[in-house]
Amino acid sequence: MDCPVCKGKMEKVDDKIEQDGVEFEAYKCQECGEEIMTMAQLKDLAHKYRKLKNAKEVVFKKWGNSLALRIPNEIANEYKIAEGKSGYIIREKEGIRILPKKS
Repeated sequence: MDCPVCKGKMEKVDDKIEQDGVEFEAYKCQECGEEIMTMAQLKDLAHKYRKLKNAKEVVFKKWGNSLALRIPNEIANEYKIAEGKSGYIIREKEGIRILPKKS
């Protein structure tokens, strides 16, 4: 792909929007530094931001030698999470996932 500004060569790059921690893929010109995205790349970035918009901020607190996480009530109700119920915490590339056990 040629750069629409200077006609230099465009190369696929991975980048990150630091303020939000959102990673994305784009094309960057090796000559002038212009960056562009395909519609598929833009759609992927928009999907990540929609997901982030629906996220809830939480606070981690010390509980003995571990950390505790307070789950907002609306999420606890939606997933039928109650005191004493158990679940799983799973390591993933982007972070962690919490899965309540189904009753």
